[in-house]
Amino acid sequence: MTRRYPAGPQRLLRSLNGRAVLEAIDEAGPVTTTDLAGRIPLSRPTVAAAVGLLLERGVITEVGPATGRKGPAPAQYRVNADCAFGIGVDVGHRRIRAAVADVTGRIRARAETGQHGERGADALVGQVLEMCANLAGQVGRELQEITQVVAGLPAAVGPDGRRLSYAAGLPDAGKGLGEALGRAVPVPLVLENDVNLAALAERTHGLGTETDDFVLVSLGVGLGLGLVVDGRVRRGATGVAGEAGYLPSDRMIAPAGQRRDLVQEHLGARYISAEARRLGLPGDGSPRAVFDLARAGDPGALAIVDDTARSVAYVVACVVPLIDPALIVLGGAIGANGDLLLEPVARHLADFTTFRPPIVASGLGQDAVLTGATTMSAKLAREAAFAAATTPVPQAEPSTLS
Repeated sequence: MTRRYPAGPQRLLRSLNGRAVLEAIDEAGPVTTTDLAGRIPLSRPTVAAAVGLLLERGVITEVGPATGRKGPAPAQYRVNADCAFGIGVDVGHRRIRAAVADVTGRIRARAETGQHGERGADALVGQVLEMCANLAGQVGRELQEITQVVAGLPAAVGPDGRRLSYAAGLPDAGKGLGEALGRAVPVPLVLENDVNLAALAERTHGLGTETDDFVLVSLGVGLGLGLVVDGRVRRGATGVAGEAGYLPSDRMIAPAGQRRDLVQEHLGARYISAEARRLGLPGDGSPRAVFDLARAGDPGALAIVDDTARSVAYVVACVVPLIDPALIVLGGAIGANGDLLLEPVARHLADFTTFRPPIVASGLGQDAVLTGATTMSAKLAREAAFAAATTPVPQAEPSTLS
């Protein structure tokens, strides 16, 4: 008995071939059709046909003839960087940063402004919308022509991608803000926790490129963890994975029925400023001023730094036995002060646990969240553009009219 195997239609096969050719051009370009035929298991005529379709759809471009070869110089092709754009936005507690990137991930324009959430959610939505529209204009597009926007927020983002929680730094604690942004932005929009995006940036551009399992401990206004396990940022069932500020503190033993202090009550910018005032330190009491004083040897400032390191070490000790990371990365405006924090964090960690993961300081600086947002938006824009360029065009149904 003859076995029969199902076969797809020719347009599906052309679509698969087109995607294979497009991925090869993206990886190796500029490249000729002959070189492409040598890289993928397709005949040269098949490759040439796919290249013609991709040119027609605007996802690749001809960049001139190959030189240094015998005979006629063949044309070379590469991905058209302008075939799609993504915008990344970092909505911080005090500033909003944004950037637009092409499908290669190259940032083409940036913008920054003060965050006016104190004026209400509508004002904040208007700021984000205006920044995105201005960035789109800088690459010659209307906002409606941008393929993807990704916005990082100091909040946990629910499974629906819109509901925000644990968002004390946003208007009305984020109530209704995610939904309002979704309605206002006229293109696909992803909302993501800011520390998760910073962890993504470490994974793609920072100290996490060589490992699939690490924890970003981000300390600034507040505390958050970016948990990368098996190469992926983990968000949890409801999006609150990494909200380590809500861990119970080790600094008090509460009677039964009474809530213990939380870790975040002994960490972050507000706590450092309060301690600076209590100790009568000179300067404005900001974390930057305190850490500068510590570098100059001020005993009170050094005590605050050590106190901060102890709390960070406690958090690390709570997390390490659960997910066994290969690396701990300290980040955020405060956490990235590795010259002052790395040694005392390691010292205090030895008091809390026998686990000793390597601890390093991030080098991405204040752009970590924006880098993650822009990286994600460019990746999603690339996928959308590549999928559209290689999707078979539906054939018209034959008419049944006589």
